[in-house]
Amino acid sequence: MAPPASLHSLEHRIRRAHPLRPAMRHSLAGWERASAAEIAQRQERRLRWLVRLAAARSPFYREWFGRSGVDPRSIRTLHDLRLLPLLQRSDLVERPEDFRVYPRRLMWAAHSSGTSGMAITTYRTPGSSAFELSILERQWSWFGVPAGSRRVILRGSDFAADQTGVPVKLVPGGRQLLVSSFHLTPQSVPAILDAIRTFRPHAVEGWPSSIALLAALLRDRGEAVSVRAVITSSEVMSPGQRKLMSEVFAAPVIDHYGQTERVMMAGECNEGGFHVFPDYGITELLPVEGTQPKWEIVGTPLHNWGFPLFRYRTGDHVGPAANGSCTCGRAFDLIGPVDGRIEDAFTAADGRPLPLPATVIDDLAGAREVQIAQLAPGRFEIRIVPGARYDADATEARARRNLDRLFGPGQELTIRTLTAIPRPPSGKLKPAVVEGPPRRSARG
Repeated sequence: MAPPASLHSLEHRIRRAHPLRPAMRHSLAGWERASAAEIAQRQERRLRWLVRLAAARSPFYREWFGRSGVDPRSIRTLHDLRLLPLLQRSDLVERPEDFRVYPRRLMWAAHSSGTSGMAITTYRTPGSSAFELSILERQWSWFGVPAGSRRVILRGSDFAADQTGVPVKLVPGGRQLLVSSFHLTPQSVPAILDAIRTFRPHAVEGWPSSIALLAALLRDRGEAVSVRAVITSSEVMSPGQRKLMSEVFAAPVIDHYGQTERVMMAGECNEGGFHVFPDYGITELLPVEGTQPKWEIVGTPLHNWGFPLFRYRTGDHVGPAANGSCTCGRAFDLIGPVDGRIEDAFTAADGRPLPLPATVIDDLAGAREVQIAQLAPGRFEIRIVPGARYDADATEARARRNLDRLFGPGQELTIRTLTAIPRPPSGKLKPAVVEGPPRRSARG
């Protein structure tokens, strides 16, 4: 979930005004022009630095290197990376603090239930955040979006739904206009449209489900807003959503893929290829048994010095790329469609659509597994499997605050504590589900 509004604005100011941003942009331009061999050399150089740092200062890796007998100096090439263990999401559920290299006060925390229903906490440095912004701005520049662009943002965690008045908020220092994903109704559209036109954005950015909902509301009124790009992430996007957004906003749709753990990033180029960004991290693809052909994305970030992770299994699967090279000419590897986050929209008690509802449970620390279910419009149930650091009272209080803040007042919530959350036939726990009322008491 996003930090409080004042901290959110401060973080945006820091990442935009970071003193190393000019050097970052210069370096990224060099990666874009590099050959495949030069890219591998650059990755290996960063990898060697990061491995030595982690071995010396990360409790998790200091313990692992001491126990395994592997010399950190022996990890020099991309091939040598295989000497390190694969990390699971459960490693961040159980011992996230052990990965830290820097003090917690020097980093920003992030929380997510992701696509697995396992709530995790990670950290990143301000420099890492500034580098990520620079990576994204490079991608957007391929479509004519300038650095320092003004963007309308539609993500549910960026705006509290219990606010009164027009459901928009300007972020000082961030050049962003936040629009509440949870207040996209026909009644709110005139005020939202007026605020957007006054803001004069270069781009619209956010969840595809939220942007598509706004686009549909604008289309129904016979309105359109022209921008240079529609920037999407966090969800799998349907062809119909892409077409609707492109038509209403008269702009190309630019999609990118990432994770809260920030171990790898990929995105579309101006020629339609979906590229891995090698300056962001090292990407491995592990074959997934029983699928043909599918691979699991495994990432090793090269930018977050305060929270090193090597060979982190994202749990996300990817199909084959359409072809072996891209007409854009960049030596960035191509990947196929990512099986990312797919959630059914919930419905509030007053009938409002609630996209990506799992944001309510993203920051419930101490839960080994967590899921939110809609039993009826405005009636929700959060199911929790406690972990080692679970505090029942604090978790319930936070869950109720999140629900009121994001979904708005007037909702009904039940908290259930379980030993295990039932899986669907696929075996993968969905963090948010729509289902009917339970057959027995809601208290477990």
